[in-house]
Amino acid sequence: MIKELVTSTDIKKIFRFDDRSKTLQGVYSAEAKDDIPFAERIYRGKVSVRHWLYKDLPEIGEKFGYLQKPESQLVITKYIQKGGVLKTTTTFNEALTFALNGLKTLIIGQDFECSITDIILPQGDIHSIDENKKMLGLFHHLVEGAKITDVIQKTPLPTLDIIPETHDLVVLDKWIDQQKRREYIYKDKLIPLLKEYDVIFFDNNPSWNHLTENSIVSSNAIISPLGCNLLAYNAAETNMATIYDFQEAMGLDSQVHVMFPTLLENTSLSKQIYAQYISKFPDIITTPIKSSVKFQEALMMRQSIIEYAPSSSNAQDYYELICDIWDKIIATNSAKKQVV
Repeated sequence: MIKELVTSTDIKKIFRFDDRSKTLQGVYSAEAKDDIPFAERIYRGKVSVRHWLYKDLPEIGEKFGYLQKPESQLVITKYIQKGGVLKTTTTFNEALTFALNGLKTLIIGQDFECSITDIILPQGDIHSIDENKKMLGLFHHLVEGAKITDVIQKTPLPTLDIIPETHDLVVLDKWIDQQKRREYIYKDKLIPLLKEYDVIFFDNNPSWNHLTENSIVSSNAIISPLGCNLLAYNAAETNMATIYDFQEAMGLDSQVHVMFPTLLENTSLSKQIYAQYISKFPDIITTPIKSSVKFQEALMMRQSIIEYAPSSSNAQDYYELICDIWDKIIATNSAKKQVV
C-alpha cells in the first residue's frame, strides 16, 4: 500500500536525482530554509533519519522534480479503441507522476467498467458524500445538478483528485446524444469549473462514444498507447483513422496526438511490430513500455512504477517516456500560443 513516510533515499529515487544538478544536500538546505516541509527525525540507534509524510512529496517535487509546470491548464485525453494495451495503467502512472511533481492534477474516469476508480479509490477508501451514501460522478453533476465539489474525490496526495466513474456513465452517454452541441458539453459546462487544476486527464473506455468525443473536443492532447502484439497492431491504423477523421471534422487541427508503444516483449513478432509502429507513425515516441509484472504489482500497491520499483529498468523506461510525452505536449501547446 501507499507508504505513509518517505526517506531521503526515497526522494532521491522518485525524483531521479543524478547527484549533479540535484543532490540531497540541496533538499536539506531547502528544508532548513522552510522551502519544503520539515521532516520528522526518527532515530535508528544513535543516527537520526529524516522522514517526510507522503502528502509532502508534491511540495518537494515542485522544487526538485523533473516536469515543467505548464503556462496554462492542459487537458489530456487517453484513448485507443483497443483494450488490454495498458491504457488505464499508464494513465494512472502519468497522473500520479504529474501530481508527485507538484502539478495539481484531476483524473476524470470515463470507463464503464470503472477501471481507474477501482485503482485509486478502493471501496474501503471511498468517502460517500450524499445522504444516500452513493458515490457521485459526472452524470450527477451534468444531469442531476450536483455541485462539482461534491463530485470530486480527494486522494492521499493533495495534488491528485478524481471524478470517479459510476455506472450512470452509460445513461450520461445516452443523455448527451439528445443535447444540442453535444460534442461540446464538457468544454462548455465542465472544464470552466475546473480552473484550479494544472492538468486534467480523461481516461476513456476503449469504445467510441459521446463521452470520448466530448473529452477529445475539450483536450489539448490525445495520448494513445499502441500494444506490441498482433491484435493491437491489426487494429492500429483503423483506430488512428477514427481519431484523425474526428479531429478533422471538429477542426482540431492543432491538437497534438502522442503515441507510444506498450507491451513490448522479447520475441521476434513483438519487436517487428514495434519497428512497424516506428515506420508507420514517424511522430511516435520510441521509448517502449515493456511487458512486466512489476506494473501490475505497483497498481495493487496503488503506487507508480517509479515509486514501487525505482531502480528497475521499467521505472527508467517510464521516466524517459513521461518526460518525452510532457515535453512534446508542452512544446506543441507553446507553439500554438505563439501562432495565435
